[in-house]
Amino acid sequence: MKFRKALVALSLAVVLPTAAACTAAATTTSDGGTSSSQTSQAPQSADGTTGRTGRGPGGGVEMSAVTTEEQLISLIQEAYGDAGLGLHRGHEPVQDVLDEVLTISHDELHVRMEQQGQNLAAVATDVGVDPQTLINALVDAWSPAIDNLLQAGTITQQEADAYHEALVQAFTFRVTWDGQQATPTFSGLGA
Repeated sequence: MKFRKALVALSLAVVLPTAAACTAAATTTSDGGTSSSQTSQAPQSADGTTGRTGRGPGGGVEMSAVTTEEQLISLIQEAYGDAGLGLHRGHEPVQDVLDEVLTISHDELHVRMEQQGQNLAAVATDVGVDPQTLINALVDAWSPAIDNLLQAGTITQQEADAYHEALVQAFTFRVTWDGQQATPTFSGLGA
Protein backbone atom coordinates (compact mmCIF):
# COMPACT_ATOMS: atom_id res chain seq x y z
CA MET A 1 0.00 0.00 0.00
CA LYS A 2 2.84 2.41 0.84
CA PHE A 3 4.43 1.63 -2.51
CA ARG A 4 1.20 2.48 -4.32
CA LYS A 5 0.89 5.81 -2.47
CA ALA A 6 4.52 6.64 -3.25
CA LEU A 7 3.96 5.83 -6.91
CA VAL A 8 0.87 8.06 -7.05
CA ALA A 9 2.73 10.89 -5.32
CA LEU A 10 5.64 10.58 -7.76
CA SER A 11 3.29 10.56 -10.74
CA LEU A 12 1.53 13.68 -9.49
CA ALA A 13 4.85 15.42 -8.90
CA VAL A 14 5.72 14.89 -12.57
CA VAL A 15 2.31 15.30 -14.18
CA LEU A 16 0.87 18.31 -12.35
CA PRO A 17 3.60 20.86 -13.18
CA THR A 18 3.52 19.82 -16.83
CA ALA A 19 -0.28 19.77 -16.88
CA ALA A 20 -0.22 23.36 -15.65
CA ALA A 21 1.87 24.21 -18.71
CA CYS A 22 -0.85 22.70 -20.88
CA THR A 23 -3.25 25.39 -19.76
CA ALA A 24 -0.96 28.27 -20.68
CA ALA A 25 -2.74 30.52 -23.13
CA ALA A 26 -0.92 32.84 -25.50
CA THR A 27 -2.39 36.24 -26.15
CA THR A 28 -1.40 38.76 -28.76
CA THR A 29 0.16 41.93 -27.43
CA SER A 30 -0.26 45.39 -28.95
CA ASP A 31 3.10 45.08 -30.74
CA GLY A 32 2.03 41.82 -32.42
CA GLY A 33 4.04 39.57 -30.09
CA THR A 34 2.64 37.03 -27.71
CA SER A 35 2.50 36.72 -23.98
CA SER A 36 1.47 33.75 -21.89
CA SER A 37 -0.97 33.57 -19.06
CA GLN A 38 -2.31 30.66 -17.07
CA THR A 39 -5.94 29.63 -17.34
CA SER A 40 -7.82 26.78 -15.78
CA GLN A 41 -10.73 26.88 -18.16
CA ALA A 42 -11.11 25.98 -21.79
CA PRO A 43 -11.08 29.12 -23.94
CA GLN A 44 -14.40 30.67 -24.81
CA SER A 45 -15.36 31.55 -28.34
CA ALA A 46 -17.38 34.59 -29.37
CA ASP A 47 -20.60 32.58 -29.08
CA GLY A 48 -19.78 31.63 -25.47
CA THR A 49 -18.96 27.98 -26.14
CA THR A 50 -15.85 26.36 -24.78
CA GLY A 51 -13.36 23.94 -26.28
CA ARG A 52 -10.32 24.08 -28.52
CA THR A 53 -11.51 22.64 -31.81
CA GLY A 54 -10.52 24.91 -34.65
CA ARG A 55 -8.41 27.12 -32.41
CA GLY A 56 -4.83 28.11 -32.94
CA PRO A 57 -2.07 29.43 -30.69
CA GLY A 58 -2.73 28.98 -27.03
CA GLY A 59 -6.12 27.53 -27.86
CA GLY A 60 -7.46 31.09 -27.90
CA VAL A 61 -7.45 32.15 -31.55
CA GLU A 62 -10.30 31.06 -33.77
CA MET A 63 -9.07 29.97 -37.18
CA SER A 64 -11.64 32.32 -38.69
CA ALA A 65 -10.09 35.19 -36.70
CA VAL A 66 -6.86 34.92 -38.73
CA THR A 67 -7.40 37.76 -41.18
CA THR A 68 -3.86 38.87 -42.03
CA GLU A 69 -0.79 37.23 -43.42
CA GLU A 70 1.13 38.30 -40.29
CA GLN A 71 -1.33 36.36 -38.10
CA LEU A 72 -0.93 33.34 -40.38
CA ILE A 73 2.85 33.52 -40.05
CA SER A 74 2.48 33.60 -36.24
CA LEU A 75 0.10 30.65 -36.41
CA ILE A 76 2.60 28.60 -38.40
CA GLN A 77 5.39 29.49 -35.97
CA GLU A 78 3.14 28.37 -33.11
CA ALA A 79 2.70 25.01 -34.86
CA TYR A 80 6.36 24.24 -34.10
CA GLY A 81 5.58 24.32 -30.38
CA ASP A 82 7.58 25.64 -27.45
CA ALA A 83 10.97 23.94 -27.01
CA GLY A 84 11.13 25.32 -23.47
CA LEU A 85 8.56 22.69 -22.50
CA GLY A 86 10.73 19.76 -23.58
CA LEU A 87 9.14 16.89 -25.49
CA HIS A 88 5.85 18.29 -24.29
CA ARG A 89 6.29 21.40 -26.55
CA GLY A 90 2.93 22.64 -25.23
CA HIS A 91 -0.06 20.76 -26.53
CA GLU A 92 -2.89 23.06 -25.42
CA PRO A 93 -3.42 24.43 -28.94
CA VAL A 94 -3.57 20.92 -30.42
CA GLN A 95 -5.08 18.93 -27.55
CA ASP A 96 -8.40 18.19 -29.29
CA VAL A 97 -6.56 16.64 -32.23
CA LEU A 98 -4.29 14.65 -29.92
CA ASP A 99 -7.31 13.37 -27.99
CA GLU A 100 -9.12 12.37 -31.17
CA VAL A 101 -6.20 10.72 -32.98
CA LEU A 102 -4.24 9.16 -30.12
CA THR A 103 -7.31 8.18 -28.07
CA ILE A 104 -5.40 8.33 -24.78
CA SER A 105 -5.98 10.60 -21.83
CA HIS A 106 -4.15 13.84 -21.35
CA ASP A 107 -2.56 12.40 -18.20
CA GLU A 108 -1.36 9.29 -20.02
CA LEU A 109 0.17 11.50 -22.71
CA HIS A 110 2.11 13.33 -19.98
CA VAL A 111 3.33 10.07 -18.46
CA ARG A 112 4.53 8.83 -21.84
CA MET A 113 6.31 12.08 -22.61
CA GLU A 114 7.70 12.96 -19.19
CA GLN A 115 8.45 9.56 -17.67
CA GLN A 116 9.05 7.45 -20.75
CA GLY A 117 10.70 10.15 -22.89
CA GLN A 118 8.45 9.62 -25.90
CA ASN A 119 7.84 12.33 -28.48
CA LEU A 120 4.46 12.53 -30.22
CA ALA A 121 5.61 10.22 -33.04
CA ALA A 122 6.65 7.55 -30.53
CA VAL A 123 3.40 7.91 -28.61
CA ALA A 124 1.42 7.57 -31.84
CA THR A 125 3.36 4.50 -32.93
CA ASP A 126 3.01 2.96 -29.47
CA VAL A 127 -0.78 3.28 -29.57
CA GLY A 128 -1.00 1.94 -33.14
CA VAL A 129 -1.33 5.22 -35.04
CA ASP A 130 0.93 6.13 -37.96
CA PRO A 131 2.68 9.41 -37.00
CA GLN A 132 1.84 10.77 -40.46
CA THR A 133 -1.85 10.34 -39.61
CA LEU A 134 -1.31 12.57 -36.58
CA ILE A 135 0.60 15.15 -38.64
CA ASN A 136 -2.16 15.18 -41.27
CA ALA A 137 -4.85 15.65 -38.62
CA LEU A 138 -2.97 18.57 -37.05
CA VAL A 139 -2.48 20.22 -40.44
CA ASP A 140 -6.15 19.69 -41.33
CA ALA A 141 -7.23 21.31 -38.05
CA TRP A 142 -5.18 24.46 -38.71
CA SER A 143 -5.59 24.71 -42.51
CA PRO A 144 -8.87 26.69 -42.36
CA ALA A 145 -6.79 29.77 -41.47
CA ILE A 146 -5.01 29.44 -44.82
CA ASP A 147 -8.26 28.72 -46.68
CA ASN A 148 -9.93 31.79 -45.17
CA LEU A 149 -7.13 34.10 -46.31
CA LEU A 150 -7.25 32.55 -49.78
CA GLN A 151 -11.02 33.03 -50.00
CA ALA A 152 -10.68 36.64 -48.84
CA GLY A 153 -8.13 37.32 -51.58
CA THR A 154 -5.42 38.14 -49.02
CA ILE A 155 -3.13 35.46 -50.46
CA THR A 156 -2.90 33.73 -53.85
CA GLN A 157 -3.35 30.01 -54.49
CA GLN A 158 0.41 29.68 -54.91
CA GLU A 159 0.96 31.38 -51.54
CA ALA A 160 -1.74 29.22 -49.93
CA ASP A 161 0.05 26.10 -51.18
CA ALA A 162 3.37 27.37 -49.81
CA TYR A 163 1.81 28.22 -46.43
CA HIS A 164 0.21 24.78 -46.34
CA GLU A 165 3.61 23.18 -46.95
CA ALA A 166 5.10 25.36 -44.19
CA LEU A 167 2.37 24.14 -41.84
CA VAL A 168 3.15 20.52 -42.76
CA GLN A 169 6.84 21.14 -42.03
CA ALA A 170 6.03 22.79 -38.69
CA PHE A 171 3.79 19.97 -37.47
CA THR A 172 6.19 17.32 -38.78
CA PHE A 173 8.92 18.96 -36.69
CA ARG A 174 6.65 19.11 -33.63
CA VAL A 175 5.55 15.47 -33.86
CA THR A 176 9.01 14.06 -34.60
CA TRP A 177 11.12 16.42 -32.45
CA ASP A 178 14.03 14.54 -30.92
CA GLY A 179 14.52 16.95 -28.03
CA GLN A 180 17.77 18.29 -29.47
CA GLN A 181 17.11 20.25 -32.68
CA ALA A 182 16.67 24.00 -32.44
CA THR A 183 13.17 25.15 -33.32
CA PRO A 184 13.15 26.75 -36.76
CA THR A 185 11.89 30.29 -37.13
CA PHE A 186 9.18 30.85 -39.70
CA SER A 187 9.00 34.46 -40.72
CA GLY A 188 6.99 34.17 -43.90
CA LEU A 189 7.32 33.02 -47.46
CA GLY A 190 9.84 35.60 -48.63
CA ALA A 191 12.23 34.99 -45.73
